[in-house]
Amino acid sequence: MSGNLYEIVTLKILEALKQGTVPWRKPWSQTVQLPCNALTNKPYRGVNVMLLGISPYADHRWVTHRQAQEMGGRVIKGEKASMVVFWKYVEPKDDEEERRPPVLRYYNVFNAEQIEGIELAPLPTPLTLSDETRYKRAEVLATSMVDPPKYEERGKEAWYCPTRDLIRLPKLRSFDTIDSYFSVRFHELAHATGHATRLNRKGVIEAVNFGSELYCKEELVAELTASFCCATVGLDNSLIQTSASYIQSWLEVLRFDPKMVVIAAAQAQKATDYIKGVSFDRL
Repeated sequence: MSGNLYEIVTLKILEALKQGTVPWRKPWSQTVQLPCNALTNKPYRGVNVMLLGISPYADHRWVTHRQAQEMGGRVIKGEKASMVVFWKYVEPKDDEEERRPPVLRYYNVFNAEQIEGIELAPLPTPLTLSDETRYKRAEVLATSMVDPPKYEERGKEAWYCPTRDLIRLPKLRSFDTIDSYFSVRFHELAHATGHATRLNRKGVIEAVNFGSELYCKEELVAELTASFCCATVGLDNSLIQTSASYIQSWLEVLRFDPKMVVIAAAQAQKATDYIKGVSFDRL
């Protein structure tokens, strides 16, 4: 069912885009948090951040049907489940030298608002943080990356040059908000994670033509990475580049490659982990 799963996931993302919602651009804050499992507190990762993020629920906590029962609750009658996906790793047989590629699988979860009979901690009260505090929080993440690229602030354009391993970014005062500044900064840091000495992504290490499939995929990786990073420090990246033309461009790209958003999200999660200086054996 892996092939169909890619299509199902992509259709959900496309539907959100058609309605004018960019699933990877959210008003992240202290009260809009990354989705997590209500029983284990483990955050969902990769494309699941988008799949659960486009739900209509304010609560960010989710459980499976069985977990709801384990917690002494039950799913409210008539409520529909949401899908999350995961990579199933198949160990090689004795006569196989290489590990088999992982297979995409899924299971169903329900939001805390769809469960009755259990008591969860109340959602946090909204906090108003000063720009100075928000800047410091984001700066800590932006400078957490091990063996970072060279970095300079000048000019009017933001870009990353792989051959020089250099990020150039306009100064903070050139941006309307701290949120937009760091969203762009995380975007360029995402590209830098693809350098040959880091995660070695094709979209960075190979010559790429503007508008090509490889170019679009790398741009999506950078977009998603920026979103994941903004979510980590509670920055709002929902109002950046959400024009009709921007949305239409992604509609056209994703229609032609059902696997792109799932694979790009997995690569973006790895890039985010790299920037944060953490590592996971598997997604």
